[in-house]
Amino acid sequence: MNKDAQLTIPEAESALATVQTPNVAKMMQTIIDGGVTTENVAALEKVIDLYERMETRNAEKQFNSAFVALQAELPVIVASSIIPNRGKYERFEDVCRVVNPLLFKHGFTVSFSMVADGNRITETCQLKHTGGHSQSNSFSVRVGGKADSETQADCKAATTAKRNALLNCLNIIIRQDVLTAENDDTQDGAPITFEQAETLREMVRDTGSDETAFLRFAGASRYEEIGSARYDMLFAALNKKARK
Repeated sequence: MNKDAQLTIPEAESALATVQTPNVAKMMQTIIDGGVTTENVAALEKVIDLYERMETRNAEKQFNSAFVALQAELPVIVASSIIPNRGKYERFEDVCRVVNPLLFKHGFTVSFSMVADGNRITETCQLKHTGGHSQSNSFSVRVGGKADSETQADCKAATTAKRNALLNCLNIIIRQDVLTAENDDTQDGAPITFEQAETLREMVRDTGSDETAFLRFAGASRYEEIGSARYDMLFAALNKKARK
């Protein structure tokens, strides 16, 4: 073989890829130029099917590549909303505030659909990419729990299902072990101040609340032992009772 005609390995691989990749547009044009015959119509259908399969495969590749890049940038979210006597969690809207800019950056968007079946609500999160590929993840919750009305209970269940469907779809990690600062080794944080303790004591008295029950709910034996992470929640609960 002529030395000048020899190809390097990268050049050979590139040439082979070019040969193996069908030029669908040229194939379709050749068939159309041949006129409308039974054979040409059948051939055209096969070419269109080939084109669609190639587009589907390319869209999936784009999706996977963008998803890997997205995963590399998604942070571990530290929970910030208090669940009385249980710890903390991250609300749906707070999760969206963190992830939405990253979704848009990498060409993604999410949408949700809901199905109610008896006492269960299922929310499906569909993750779509600009390349055309999408994937879905569903999460179901039971309807019920504490709420001011049945409508509110339904809304809470739907939001919980949406939140968990989104978390699972994006493989998001929520840290629930930190309630105040990153280096705080207690769930409730440092004790509240003397002024805060006096404020809660006065509100309990003014609202006619059971002090023993309130302190048990607050997870403390005395007002001065209440953790600072619980103060806002306790204040809001007493304030709500006072307004009633």
